[in-house]
Amino acid sequence: MIKLMLAICLLAQIKDINPRKKWEVEIVTKQTDEYLLLTKNSPISFSAEGPTYLRVYTRIFWQKDRLGSQIYKLILQENKIDENIITLESEKSDVTKDKKGRPLSKWRSFYIEIPEGSNEYKLTHWSSPNDTILVKFAYESPKKWNEIQASEYGSTIEAIEEEKILKYYELKRGDDINLTVSGPARLRIISRLNYDERMIGDQNYTITVEEGADIEKFAHKCYKSQIITYRDRKNIVPSNARSFHMNVKEGRHTLRFTLTGTVAESAALRFLVEER
Repeated sequence: MIKLMLAICLLAQIKDINPRKKWEVEIVTKQTDEYLLLTKNSPISFSAEGPTYLRVYTRIFWQKDRLGSQIYKLILQENKIDENIITLESEKSDVTKDKKGRPLSKWRSFYIEIPEGSNEYKLTHWSSPNDTILVKFAYESPKKWNEIQASEYGSTIEAIEEEKILKYYELKRGDDINLTVSGPARLRIISRLNYDERMIGDQNYTITVEEGADIEKFAHKCYKSQIITYRDRKNIVPSNARSFHMNVKEGRHTLRFTLTGTVAESAALRFLVEER
């Protein structure tokens, strides 16, 4: 009953959703969620009061013969002026199907920061493996992450992302980057593989993290970014961002990061720590 009331309250705050075509999604626990249908011919329009954050959960229908990951894109328009392309990548879910038993992808989400007052939004289906993207809204604030500086590194790269300049540490194949952090803490490591003129298509790479005798490997698959560029580094193009998390125990730790499993000469890393 509480979940039902929360859902009713949420839809009451997000006004004038049009069209409101719904689809039931069944989790293995038999919990049923309602998603809206976003199709190529039917954008979803809605209005919301701010200031607040709105989290948009998405899934796509999964074709049985598809392997690996799939990419899909939406266009978010705010107040009939600003437009952003949202690119998402997902894999087949092993625990979620729709009410007819058809497989779905794992959910992927993004946040909308809603400014003060009444605001109008439109979501448009840009591209996906099929005609439909499933969409669900929730009022949730993003976690607070703070940038943390590497303690030992060779060089940095500046990336232009959403009209902001963000600093990455360049991790060259055969070299390393050291990060010193005090725990307990939760780290988020964002990486981009650096494409050169020889590299095409999907690429694989592994970020290895060592502390003494402890070694963890994080394997990633990526593709060349269509929207992010490096500042003053025209010879390389960043991949889409891939990230992983690490829990650091109490005390002072020095983590060593290396790059393997790729033909690329380097990758770019950012380090963030979750705000307590």
